[in-house]
Amino acid sequence: MKIYRILFFMLYVAGFFSCSEDDTSDEDIPNRTILVYMAGENSLSDFALADFQEMAEGMEAVEENNHLLVYLDTKESSQLPAIYHLYKDKKSGLVNQETVYTYPEQDDSSVTVERMEDVFRRAFEEYPAESYGLILWSHGEGWLPGTSSRLRSFGQDGGSSGPVMEIADLDEAISLGTTYLGEARHFDFIYFDACFMQGIEVAYQLRNYTDYLIGCPLETPGPGAPYDQILSPLFETGEADAVGMAQTYYQIYADAYDGGQNGSNDNWTFGAAISVVRTDALSDLAGETGQLYGKYADSLAQLSADDLASVQFFDYNRRYGGVYKHAYYDFGDFIHSFVTTEEYDLWEQQLNQAVVYAASTPTCYSMYYQGGGNMPILAFSGLSTYIPLADAAYAEWNAAYAALDWAHAVQGD
Repeated sequence: MKIYRILFFMLYVAGFFSCSEDDTSDEDIPNRTILVYMAGENSLSDFALADFQEMAEGMEAVEENNHLLVYLDTKESSQLPAIYHLYKDKKSGLVNQETVYTYPEQDDSSVTVERMEDVFRRAFEEYPAESYGLILWSHGEGWLPGTSSRLRSFGQDGGSSGPVMEIADLDEAISLGTTYLGEARHFDFIYFDACFMQGIEVAYQLRNYTDYLIGCPLETPGPGAPYDQILSPLFETGEADAVGMAQTYYQIYADAYDGGQNGSNDNWTFGAAISVVRTDALSDLAGETGQLYGKYADSLAQLSADDLASVQFFDYNRRYGGVYKHAYYDFGDFIHSFVTTEEYDLWEQQLNQAVVYAASTPTCYSMYYQGGGNMPILAFSGLSTYIPLADAAYAEWNAAYAALDWAHAVQGD
């Protein structure tokens, strides 16, 4: 969650990019094309150029046979949504920028299937490669429905009260996007630079479109990803180094961690959390989880929020539609809370196959924790999970949850 404001400069900074043409021959097949989809026409708008500049700096350390495409939409009326291409010139070694396409008006289209598919088509058909990556940058709210007050799944457009993108729409858009990836047909990775997106429900919903999912199951740091340092592992020759990217991200924040003392967006001492999920292990994890859910179905059906008070959750002191409740419990800690030690050990083996990297500092900042503070992280499995309680306050969420692939998988449907 990006909270502070910076001065927003024009994209065309004099002298920031060179102006030579890319001289890649038709015979050269680029290693990787990565698309960054920045839905920033909201409270995150002021962060757009800072991250965009970091991306340009990060491309300086990337080999020439790679392409970074950035779809950028902000709330600045003078800046129309556009797709930009960042690449390194083979002769000069300088990072170049070119505008691929500018959309004719600034509206609320960035959270529609139609706009996202169009960006995918223009980016990947124009810049084919051996493999592909996707970074989704905006607000995030996991899989939760966007119909309740102040809720959003991925993205928000048109300001703080603008439309959002439901998880079903995101699923459809990414599915359509993979049709433009040629023989690859899937992404090496999908990275969510957005809050609350690394939940088992989101991971399972998108499992067929990518090898790895990278993200955070709680709020992300204000400064967001350090793009000047994480692009190199993502553009690694061969397979993208998803774990290396996450390790780099985490270490930067861990080195600056000071228990949240004297922190700010310019000096982030509040810590961070991140994980990497290997999608080909999710089916086995669903099977093992479904067996436990079936065995303990009667007791799980009677759970109340009070019964879960000792389970780690990531949305402290937060009101959804004016009601205090929780959407994000730590997946591992929840399973551990109701099964035997032997059952948990077997289940954890499957979890460790799926979550290949997970790291968190002892506390992480949350704007909801005690009015904004350092939330204790006493358990961190790398994934959050929703628990459909019988309380009427959860009825809308329960209905949306029941439609997800994950719910069907663990219920044996």
